[in-house]
Amino acid sequence: MSATISVDHYAGKLHPARRLVQVVTLALLVLIPITGLFRIDTIDGAFVVLGREVWFSDMLIVLGFWIFVASLLVMFYSLVGAVFCGWMCPQNTVSEWANSVTKKLLGRHARIMDMTGEDVVIALRRSGWRNKVVLFLLLLAASMVLALVPLLYFYPPSAIWSLLTFADDGQLHGSEYWIYTVCVVVVFLDVAVIRHLMCRYMCIYRIWQHSFKTRDTLRIQYDAARSGDCSHCNYCVDSCFIDIDPRKTDIYDSCVACGECIVACDTLHARSKKLAGGSLLRFAIGNKENSRPLLRTLGGFMGRAKAALLFTTVGGVMFVSGLYGYQPAALSVDRTQAWQGNDLLAYRVEVANKLFTPMTIHLKVVDLPAGSYQLAASSVHFDRPGRKDVALTLNKAALSQGLHRFRVIADNGQGWSKKFVVVHYAAAPARVRGKDSPPTRR
Repeated sequence: MSATISVDHYAGKLHPARRLVQVVTLALLVLIPITGLFRIDTIDGAFVVLGREVWFSDMLIVLGFWIFVASLLVMFYSLVGAVFCGWMCPQNTVSEWANSVTKKLLGRHARIMDMTGEDVVIALRRSGWRNKVVLFLLLLAASMVLALVPLLYFYPPSAIWSLLTFADDGQLHGSEYWIYTVCVVVVFLDVAVIRHLMCRYMCIYRIWQHSFKTRDTLRIQYDAARSGDCSHCNYCVDSCFIDIDPRKTDIYDSCVACGECIVACDTLHARSKKLAGGSLLRFAIGNKENSRPLLRTLGGFMGRAKAALLFTTVGGVMFVSGLYGYQPAALSVDRTQAWQGNDLLAYRVEVANKLFTPMTIHLKVVDLPAGSYQLAASSVHFDRPGRKDVALTLNKAALSQGLHRFRVIADNGQGWSKKFVVVHYAAAPARVRGKDSPPTRR
């Protein structure tokens, strides 16, 4: 037999444990953007990680993060398969809640879109319009709340509050109300109509998971030797919200490893005086045909995961190194279009604040003769992350012909400073031809 994880004595705790994981996952999805752990700043077009704006130029942070997460997920899927779907996926959590509410109000699991074409029967005693209206209002209210979660990943909490209270906010542009309305409609269709059909037929994420599933991946295993206990019993099938038979799972099935069938079977055995031995269904890791102890299975997994583990370590080191060397501000100097003849006369000094705290950046120009330049401002203040430009104009008359190498230095008075080296070419002054000057040959 394969390595099994016995749940004879704590199957009753499996269901509340899964509910706890689902609630914690939903809470984390809300807390992650609110706390600034991760968000996308649509105003500045940057990621926000740990309360800091992260640009694509912060390559160590961006690349390290994605390498770390991708390789970690590969190992996770290879070992425990679709556990994420059954225990953490928000789509599944919300669909289960919608099924539960529908069953209480209408007396059935709401298979509103049944791919088999079977008619759905509603208990007559619960088919009144009042229950249907209550169900509609509950699903609509849930949709209006859930639709705020994706917005939190693109707008700060203060902007979301302004959206809800219809207050004026410079971070909102008016289109957010249309975006929110579309989100509400999409979520409502999901919780009212689609539900677990997403898991069974439409989830591309689960198809991608199957790419890393092997014979040694966690699955539901059925004890066929005790199949006599299953006579005229479909309790495990009735408990499955994906509508599959947990006794007939294989590598490429729709099982999300939630464990509800294990709990159902164990509960039936515990209440029966004729049945003994606990649940016929268990979590299993390993090959069905060969005897493979749990430690040996895990050892084989670690052997297969060497490359992924290496990438996970490299990605983590890159991410931490990027955060350690993170620059809270930025400086760059670009040419403008202000030309006089063949001479470039003006530059644009761009400074940026990447933190969500007020910052003042001081500017100065060195290695140029006095009176040969004019800086529009010697300091720039920021109340929030953003970019600002300062004009730097050169005085052509005060510069001799040739190359002039100078530096623009910026500092915020809090330990950050940066210099930008500019090489400027000053052309010779144009000669004015007098009456006695020889004509120019052409």
